[in-house]
Amino acid sequence: MKTKFYTKLFMGLATVCLLATLAACDKDDKPELPDVEPVEPVQGCYILNTGNWGQNDASVLWYEADADATSADLYAEANGENLGDVAQDLIVYGSKVYIACNGSAKLVVVDKRDFKLLRNIPLLNEIGQPVNPNYLTAADGNVYFTSNDGTVTRLDTLSLDITGKLTLDGFPAALTSAAGKLYINMNDYNFDYTGKQIAVVNIASFNQPKYLDVVLNPYDVCLTGSDGNVYFISQGHSDGNPPHTLQRIDPATDEVTVLLEASKMAMHGDLIYYYYAEYGKPLEHISVYNIKTQTTTEFLSKAQLVDISAPLFIAVDPHSGDVYFGNFRYDSKDDLYIYAADGTFRRKVESGVYVTKVVFP
Repeated sequence: MKTKFYTKLFMGLATVCLLATLAACDKDDKPELPDVEPVEPVQGCYILNTGNWGQNDASVLWYEADADATSADLYAEANGENLGDVAQDLIVYGSKVYIACNGSAKLVVVDKRDFKLLRNIPLLNEIGQPVNPNYLTAADGNVYFTSNDGTVTRLDTLSLDITGKLTLDGFPAALTSAAGKLYINMNDYNFDYTGKQIAVVNIASFNQPKYLDVVLNPYDVCLTGSDGNVYFISQGHSDGNPPHTLQRIDPATDEVTVLLEASKMAMHGDLIYYYYAEYGKPLEHISVYNIKTQTTTEFLSKAQLVDISAPLFIAVDPHSGDVYFGNFRYDSKDDLYIYAADGTFRRKVESGVYVTKVVFP
């Protein structure tokens, strides 16, 4: 059974469609509008829980901020089965939700309205071996995803058919689109100091990538900013040399600029919320970088950092401006820590097994 707040979201969409349909009728033959109770928009987010390797326990929850309530697993409730193994990424594009299940070697597509399965796409190479997908982005009616076999794949969002695949020189991870191009992190998968490039692919031709030299190990953060530039983070080496580094690419020239030390980030208008915590070391700071003024301010004080002992990601609600942090827990399900835009603590929310991402539709 769907939770009440997720059902209310669907009712809101249905009401909007009904009113739009009635408004489109001929003015001379316009039916009398029925009394419809207004449905307030529901502010919330999808919570992606990767789960344990080999346990088929990945899940997607819905969290409604106003009610401070979290649903059961949306996919399991809607489809009567578990989502899969190691859900690596989730995006919302149009009327559909796309989920990359790395361990299950499949891409799952569900209807955003009710989370019913639209298509389960097994991913195999030419000789029938599983292909493990990693990260997703969408542009111009297509979804693009990277995989461990060194490819980026194009999926048509209407037919849900794979319409192209491009082999890259290395191991692709997170990606984004800007100025008609895909920008793809090529990470240091083999830990041999070779993964230090960004692949640039023309979306229209979808061939012949070029490569930009960047700081070692660009991995799971690659976003397009409000200024049209690409922002990404390189994870460096486990010994901190080089450190985690935020960089910027101007898509007009493909020039790369090093900005500052950062481990994870989230965009909100002209602001980049980010934190810095090297491998095996405590969280050093959580700050805000203004991409217009190129200035940095503190978001949380040192005293506020103690609760977020093992940060996993950062996200910002585009509606409220609330800032979400995933926090890993060894002994139980992970937590989300939520702060207001002024840094005031709002609440802690239990999520699931290895919470990886929150997505605001």
